[in-house]
Amino acid sequence: MNSVTIRQALEFIGLLSTSPSNPYNLCNTFGIEVIDNEPINKDGYLVCDRGCKLIFISSNITNRHRKKFIISHELGHFLLHREKLYCCTDISEIGISQINSNCQENEANYFASEYLLPQEQLLRMLPHESIRFSDIFKIAAHFDVSVTMAAMKATRLSNAEDEILLCYKGQQLKWFSSGDTGLCYKMLPQKCPVDLTRAPLEVDIGGVWDTLYEGTVHQEVFNPFEDQRLVLLSGTRCL
Repeated sequence: MNSVTIRQALEFIGLLSTSPSNPYNLCNTFGIEVIDNEPINKDGYLVCDRGCKLIFISSNITNRHRKKFIISHELGHFLLHREKLYCCTDISEIGISQINSNCQENEANYFASEYLLPQEQLLRMLPHESIRFSDIFKIAAHFDVSVTMAAMKATRLSNAEDEILLCYKGQQLKWFSSGDTGLCYKMLPQKCPVDLTRAPLEVDIGGVWDTLYEGTVHQEVFNPFEDQRLVLLSGTRCL
């Protein structure tokens, strides 16, 4: 990933924009028309051809935070790659390579993440102790991003570094986020050891996450949509 080029692009739009992190205003600045009333079979795509600049967003996507991220992703393509057409499927706020393995897709995701939720500003809002969903809700509201995006990025940058954020679809592990760079997908419970349909929103629990933590674990659960649940854990990590 060309992080230097991405940083230069972010600095460039920072000089142009009087309303930071507003992709709609940025599209107006660059003369890009956003079309979101067609049920296309992609999350979104960018067209730049003979002076025509268009970003298409599928009308099936109604969540406004999701729309903002997709537009920001396509703006990333516009600023970083500037080719005629990008068709993008499964645009990922969480930025995991299993979903977006293409280098340019990863760059566009990274650009969108930093544009909407700048790391430097986020660091100033993180607590010194373990992160809770109450902290994440404040971050999401402040930057006007999804709770999922705020949770993912906050846990990666945590000052406490003891949190693990797990996303389960039903009871099956979908992805995770943590500041522990030594942690890998295979080390985590593939099937959630607690019944997420009945789990309390917040509890101190023992004897469940013993492969990851010693003693009592602080567990919080948030349901972003449908059958997906975010499980935020913190406590004394196993060595």
